[in-house]
Amino acid sequence: MFTKHDVLPLTLYEFELPDALYIKTLKQCESLDWEAIEHRDDKNHFGRTFDCLWHQQEEFQDLVKFIEDCLEEVRVEIKASALGKLAVSSLWPNRSVKGEWHHGHTHNWSFLTGVIYIKGITGNTWFSRESEWEKITNFNMRREEEEQPLLIHKQSPKPGSMFVLPSNLFHSVDEVTEGERITMSFNSFPSVSAGDITAYAGVNLKVL
Repeated sequence: MFTKHDVLPLTLYEFELPDALYIKTLKQCESLDWEAIEHRDDKNHFGRTFDCLWHQQEEFQDLVKFIEDCLEEVRVEIKASALGKLAVSSLWPNRSVKGEWHHGHTHNWSFLTGVIYIKGITGNTWFSRESEWEKITNFNMRREEEEQPLLIHKQSPKPGSMFVLPSNLFHSVDEVTEGERITMSFNSFPSVSAGDITAYAGVNLKVL
């Protein structure tokens, strides 16, 4: 007989948008011409996503500042002093309606990623990763793309909340069962500097 101990959990960081900022962002997203945008990957069961350069638009600078203030809190919390200040490197809105979902993926060329829940209470975000035991028993063999890693956490949408996660964390969205689901997603990258220039092991960066 044995006793199981679940250890070394993965931490995600949740923030709440100020009411005024949330209402402003909700109105901005609801006013978009979603029908003018094609489904992701031209597949009807996927939702719709605008381009990822919304962090450069003047009307979203209040949201960008809020995100970057939160990223700084996370950077300090995880003791990532070598990264320097993190800046939003891309920002984009997403919308799914009943019957639509989003495949599993990670975010390349990003350190921390976030999802901001704007509207809707269905369409859970699945955060998932492979267990260390699975790696051992499968000898690190490649999984088929449609197979999910074993450890899964289903997060229900919470309008007005924002989750910050490692960009390499596998995540997906299950089927929206009613109404519409609107989110804003973002990536971030170190700005100013990363590493240690004085030790010949760093780089100066600027996020556009």
